[in-house]
Amino acid sequence: MVTRIVLDKKISDLELSKKEGYFFNDTDFSIIIKEDCDVFRKEDKKEILLLSFRKNVLSKQKCVQAYHSLKEYSKRKHNNRGSAAGLLNKDNLPNYVKKVTRETKFRTYYIGKDNKERKDHISNYVQSGIIGYFDRYDRNQLCKDKVKPSIPCRTTKFTKEEVEKWNMCLPLIKEINKHFKKQIPDRHKIQITRAKLTKDFQILNTAFSTITINLNYRTALHKDKGDLEEGFGNLIVLEGDKCDDTKNYYKGGYLGFPQYGVCVDVRQGDFLAMDVHQFHCNTEIIGENCSRLSLVCYLRKNMIKCIHN
Repeated sequence: MVTRIVLDKKISDLELSKKEGYFFNDTDFSIIIKEDCDVFRKEDKKEILLLSFRKNVLSKQKCVQAYHSLKEYSKRKHNNRGSAAGLLNKDNLPNYVKKVTRETKFRTYYIGKDNKERKDHISNYVQSGIIGYFDRYDRNQLCKDKVKPSIPCRTTKFTKEEVEKWNMCLPLIKEINKHFKKQIPDRHKIQITRAKLTKDFQILNTAFSTITINLNYRTALHKDKGDLEEGFGNLIVLEGDKCDDTKNYYKGGYLGFPQYGVCVDVRQGDFLAMDVHQFHCNTEIIGENCSRLSLVCYLRKNMIKCIHN
């Protein structure tokens, strides 16, 4: 049986926006979802789907296979997560930063160890990256080639260079897409129809172009940007084949929507469809040995700019 919950806002839009980039704790949520549940938010007397959660519906074998394929790559740190990485903290910047310049709430320009000011602006360094396809030029490749490609869309480094490992992830991605279609067919139809328009940048025949991977990364309050607004985010968690061992168990890491006082305990095998355009975050991950590797599957809205004429 699937529980149905309808929630009012507990925090105004204005007050919540002031908390962007801040972290929230378990105690900030009055509801922690751990079983099958659909949650709706009230907006102008309408009930709008906020999240749809199903417990233990994904194949453990496919989850473990994808975990081992992605774990090493997911350890790499990136500096482009903005408010999701939290308020700018100079101690959390890459070691190639000598001095920050023109700093803002979440990002900063900087002077490198060679005393040259860089043109790019960065945020806190976190273990979060992307696989699949992306709708922006690779800045490093652009600097190297000195020639701008005819279209901005590209294959990400992992998908292009780690072909065998990428292929090992595909069975799980297909299964995620299946549950997306089953749980939210209207959103899935819109998203996959759009994805098919740029098949060169569509992951198999799914509704996804891109996957964000996060390793032991506690996100601060943020809204996702760059994905198709009419679609929906799909989140799963991988813990590998040792997650049942009490020595490797962790607590927390709940995915929460503070404005509605609700969070979800997503574990390996679970499937969560969520409105990533509402402010959300993660609670603290407590535990030292077991890795929490989350995958967020979605469609980049600007892939449409790379349609072949």
